Parts: sequence; structure tokens; C-alpha cells
Amino acid sequence: MTNSSSLRPPSLPSDNPNAFTGNPLDRCSERRGDPDWIAAQLSRDDAIMIPLWRGDPLLTSDGAAWLSTAARSEFSAKADIVFLGLSGESPVFAIDASPSAQTSDAAPFADLGDYVPLREGAGQISETDLAIIGHARSVLDWHRRHHFCANCGAATEIVDGGIKRTCPSCGTEHFPRTDPVAIVLAIHEGACLLGRSPHFPPTFFSALAGYVEPGETPEECAVRELYEEAGTRLTRVQYLFSQPWPFPSSLMMGFLADASDRTLTLDETEIVEALWVDKQDIQSILAGEFRDDLRLPPRFTIARQLIEHWAAT
Repeated sequence: MTNSSSLRPPSLPSDNPNAFTGNPLDRCSERRGDPDWIAAQLSRDDAIMIPLWRGDPLLTSDGAAWLSTAARSEFSAKADIVFLGLSGESPVFAIDASPSAQTSDAAPFADLGDYVPLREGAGQISETDLAIIGHARSVLDWHRRHHFCANCGAATEIVDGGIKRTCPSCGTEHFPRTDPVAIVLAIHEGACLLGRSPHFPPTFFSALAGYVEPGETPEECAVRELYEEAGTRLTRVQYLFSQPWPFPSSLMMGFLADASDRTLTLDETEIVEALWVDKQDIQSILAGEFRDDLRLPPRFTIARQLIEHWAAT
């Protein structure tokens, strides 16, 4: 009942280097609103699903543990299952294993592998599977947090294969949200600005980021956040690329930006430490030099990709 092989790779090339991008599935937006069609896809012999336990995917030594959808009988009847799309003609779903924990801490199919936090397991998963599982994690997390209508408080229901919830009481439709974030690598005369948030471990530094607020563009957010968090004034902001970030559901929009100077005035509730790092030092770290005072973000993060892009130019 398992199929641990990776799904087919994307058919179109992409110049986006970030993890969680390049999802090849056809989401079938014109068909998923038909409950009979969704039911037929669930019953297909070639239909597969990835189980997630509290947001963590089931992984084996070979990567993602894809199960036949026939295995859904082993999960709680209350488990949310969502349609992710078609890989060729094969339907792909995700199921939330978490409701099975209502009477036990044992996760279904844990004998096949481990439910691994996605941040830790990203390196074990193929790029294609990682994009699909990131999509699944975001959607299932949203469903766990939206069982009740924000308009009237009544219980809501999953419809359209899981891309929407509706309220049978007042008729309100609810859709998964994505939170836009501007993440910025500020540059000044051959050095980049890196900062450490209070929740980061010592010596771990990254690009600065913040949520886009209502009524502002991502570029305006980049300028505001750098000034609020570090006292840095930006003179030019250049969009580079984006990354879906399923923790729980953000869209990271990456920018390179020119700073007017290296003045730093930190908002220590957001950034407890910041420093300007010369490009040569960054290049040395990327080449493998160990620094006990400076660690860069892991490669699956957009912050690391911004740093690598800048260091290579």
C-alpha cells in the first residue's frame, strides 16, 4: 500500500532556486468543485496520498512515504483529506494523521518510517516532493485552525477538494490565506546586513524580514521593516524571487536593497544583534570555512539563496 518513489519532475524549467517551488501538479481548479469527481479520484487505484502528523510528513529512508488512498481506512474517520492535484493522470492527496491521536499517541503507519519536522527533513525529500508536501502542510494547517466560521461561529465544512470551507449556517465561504513577507538583504559597499532575532540560536544570522501590512506594497514593506528593525535607510529595492514558506503559510518575497550607510539602531524586540559582513567573508563561509561566530541559514531557505546570489555576483 505504499509508494515511496518521487512524483514526476516539473515539465517546465524554472530559474527559481528556492525550496518549496516548482510544484508540478495540475490543481484542476475547474473540476475540484465537483464532489463526485473528487470521490472518483480518491477511489482510483493509482491515487496516492502523503500523511502528515501535526504538520510533519511521514518519511522513510527513500524519502516521502506515499500511501495508496485505500489506506485512508486506517486513519481516523475525522481526518481531513485534501486534493492536491494530478500528476499526469494520477490523483495526489494529503491526509491529516493528527486526529487519530485523540485516544492514542501512536501515529498511523509509523512503522514505515518517522514523522519528521519538515524543516529537519527537507534534505531527505526530492525537490518535487518537497514542493508538494509544503503545499499539503499549509493547507492542512489552515484546516486545523478554521473549523469554525469567523462570521457566525458555526462549524464549517470542507468543500472543493479542500481548497475552501463553507459555513452551512450563514453561507460564508472561507479560503486558505497566505501571508506576504518581504525578506531583504541590504547591501552597502561590498557588505551585506545580517541580523539575529531573539529566537535564533547564538551566532545564527539571516536576512531581515517582516510581514506586509494592509495598504503597502512589498517594496514599501522592505523599506519600512529595515528602518524599523535596524535603523537602516534603503535607497533602492530590487525584487529577486519568491518562496512559499509553509510554517505555517507565508509567501516570502526576496529583495536585494542598497543602503545609504551602515548606521544601525536596533529594535531589540525584533533584532538582538546585527552586523555588516564583507562579501569575501561570505564567500569563504559558503566555500566551507568554519566560523564559530557566524552561521548562515540552511540552503532550503530563501535567506540563504539571497546571500548566495549576492555573493556570486
